[in-house]
Amino acid sequence: MLKWESRLRIAQGSARGLAYLHKDCKPNIIHRDVKSSNILLKENFEAHLADFGLARLIQPYDTHVTTDLLGTLGYIPPEYSQSLIATPKGDVYSFGVVHRYVSKVKGSRDLVSCVLQMKSEKKEE
Repeated sequence: MLKWESRLRIAQGSARGLAYLHKDCKPNIIHRDVKSSNILLKENFEAHLADFGLARLIQPYDTHVTTDLLGTLGYIPPEYSQSLIATPKGDVYSFGVVHRYVSKVKGSRDLVSCVLQMKSEKKEE
């Protein structure tokens, strides 16, 4: 089990990486595949984003990129899977997903459908 301090360090490092991609890097980058296996850890749990195979460049004044639906099921934001529009907000959504709950629900493609299915089965908690 990881201590709280280690978990926090991983989350903060990953968030700094996303902030760099979305704001400081020119042109900005949308990762499109943020998930735990694409967060590499160095000594002392220093986190680094990895696997930019699905990443897309986004110009500073653009709000989104239109693209094919690619990524890891369970981490894909609902609006992206419905509209094929990738935004930095989608990366933030993926960052916040707890995948183990999604993978436990059969037929669930994303967090929203997972929650709706669990609610219909009276398993909200």
